[in-house]
Amino acid sequence: MKRLLILLAMMLSLMISSALCEDSDVEVQLDAQHVAFSFAIEGEQYAYVQVTTENDVGKQLLYSENGQFSGAMALPNCFEPSQLTIDVMKLNGRRVYRHTDKTVEVISTDAAAPQDESVRPAAKAYDVNITMTDGGFDYSFNVPGRDEVFLRCKSAQETHTFHLYADKDYTYSGHVQMPFTFPYDTVTITILTANSNHQLFKDTYTAHYTPLPAVNQAAAGRLKGVVVCIDPGHQEQTKEETVRLAPNFKKTTTTTVGMAKGMVTNRRESIVVLEIGLMLRNALLKEGATVIMTRETQDIFVGMLERADIPNNAGADFVLRLHCNNRADETVQGIAIYCPYQSSYAMEVADEDTYREMGNILLSAMQETTGQTKGKCTLSNNYVGNNWSKMPSFLVEMGYMSNRKEDLLMSASPVYQQKLVDGMVEGIYELSIMRGLIQE
Repeated sequence: MKRLLILLAMMLSLMISSALCEDSDVEVQLDAQHVAFSFAIEGEQYAYVQVTTENDVGKQLLYSENGQFSGAMALPNCFEPSQLTIDVMKLNGRRVYRHTDKTVEVISTDAAAPQDESVRPAAKAYDVNITMTDGGFDYSFNVPGRDEVFLRCKSAQETHTFHLYADKDYTYSGHVQMPFTFPYDTVTITILTANSNHQLFKDTYTAHYTPLPAVNQAAAGRLKGVVVCIDPGHQEQTKEETVRLAPNFKKTTTTTVGMAKGMVTNRRESIVVLEIGLMLRNALLKEGATVIMTRETQDIFVGMLERADIPNNAGADFVLRLHCNNRADETVQGIAIYCPYQSSYAMEVADEDTYREMGNILLSAMQETTGQTKGKCTLSNNYVGNNWSKMPSFLVEMGYMSNRKEDLLMSASPVYQQKLVDGMVEGIYELSIMRGLIQE
């Protein structure tokens, strides 16, 4: 009987999966080297879409308040009709729809410029110059004796293969758009012979990143007079340090050089927390708060004790230390707030019960804006920055990059990043009232 029930459950699951993957559930508009699509997923605000052709792959996270989604993707390398597949997934990786089609035929007029045919084909590309730009890169190089090559670019979110034709003297130049590649992500660029049998060049680059500029501090606002330090955890290059764990502890700790990395997006924790940190800075400034940043770029090293010295010297009222969590168990998710205790500095700020109450206020505010119900506040001696801070200091693990859903939300959704920010702003507002810094 048990085996029969299992078999029936499997058959039902297959029937449901089949019903959810009908092509008709995705509306598609195909034009020359372009596809637009729309679909509905009841009860969902996010959908992850992958568009695949022979030469182009693009992955994008879509947001909708009402479950009605739409998106588009350029298909710059589709000339002959070729297989097009659109996979629509929930954030947990479950495929909801699959649409298959054929791309639109485009008559290409590209051709190589007249060349000196006596030149022997080179075995590598020369004078390669790659300049990363917002949303793509410029390229120029020379391959003597080869009047056509393939240029392939690949990041975690997209892949493109271009068939290029030489300008005069076997030179190549142009611009490539990579709209789905995240700022500061790794991009691998490869140049191949026209038959793809020989690699002429290969190297990795960092996608262009322009930090969010600061807004003007509001002359008045709910948080006028409140000083907040934002500490985006980690940095591009982390150094190993051995420091005293707390001002009243003899025990030392050696900081590790690792950080979390997105299981889907492949993004590093250091850039994700910096992006959110700069958004948080601007949100607090708009509320009239004074904001101190421990770092505003990737290419800077801030030591563990320095991360406490900066807010201490600035007379900050609160410190928010932004991090993303990581676990071997990919199912674990939630927001975690860590508060110090037993540190002499922490004990001067508040007793354990009060610190726990403050941490829970911040956690509840973030859960309210994000809708994340999982999470907890923990008192811990393990965090140097918290232990050496002379004001309320909170290490905020905003989610798990080892969890597929939370990685996509934190790393790829500005909408969700803003929800995290809104929660932290509300938390600081409530804490400022509790600490008597402002009036309700």
